[in-house]
Amino acid sequence: MCSMRALRELKKINTRQLRIKSLASVLGALTVLFLLVGCRKSGDDLSEAVPRNPTEAASQLQKVFETAAPAIKQTVSVVSEAMRKDDYEKAVVSLQIIRSGKDITLEQGLAIHNSELAMQRKILSGVEAGDENAKRAYKILKELKRN
Repeated sequence: MCSMRALRELKKINTRQLRIKSLASVLGALTVLFLLVGCRKSGDDLSEAVPRNPTEAASQLQKVFETAAPAIKQTVSVVSEAMRKDDYEKAVVSLQIIRSGKDITLEQGLAIHNSELAMQRKILSGVEAGDENAKRAYKILKELKRN
């Protein structure tokens, strides 16, 4: 009699565990669904798009600084040109100048960050290929990271 009672109790526990697991699976699926829906792109592609190379990053940078002060726009123009022409050292230093500016908006900050990442990737591939200009720029990047 005791073993029958124990078996019934075990059956109840297993049924409860199965219900809990089913509920957890449904909640997990709903969570993933909400994350996927919430993470899709909104209408502002400019601030969310991550450039694949320095040329795209330069274009994004110029776009977000269109309404900036003339002095800042001039520096952005210098950076953009340097990025497009693979003038690594000038691009790295000029990006630092822009980064240190005041009143940078979120979109501008993201564009600066994206530009830095694009340049770092380009510089590292240049270093791996033996490009002396890339090696000098890499040294500058290391120095800037220390400070």
